[in-house]
Amino acid sequence: MTQPTPQPPATIGAAPQTASQVNADVGTLMRDYLALRSRVTQSQEWLAVTDLKASPYFFSEGQEATIKSGVGDLDTGFDGIPLAFISQLAGM
Repeated sequence: MTQPTPQPPATIGAAPQTASQVNADVGTLMRDYLALRSRVTQSQEWLAVTDLKASPYFFSEGQEATIKSGVGDLDTGFDGIPLAFISQLAGM
């Protein structure tokens, strides 16, 4: 049984031209996501035990709360994404 010849995408440039390119792009994106998730978790753990109001940082209480809340919310959001599927795609 023959397969029809696929038409190339109408978009020229950054659009992947083959299935292998799509797999590579998705795999790279997922590996980058996993690296960022790890960095955010490390930052959250460090921020949880660090007083940003003290030397050498001297942030105000409001600034400290904003920083810790932002990183904490991001870390919580990442924790809500199942890793099984992400890890599978990262292997592409």
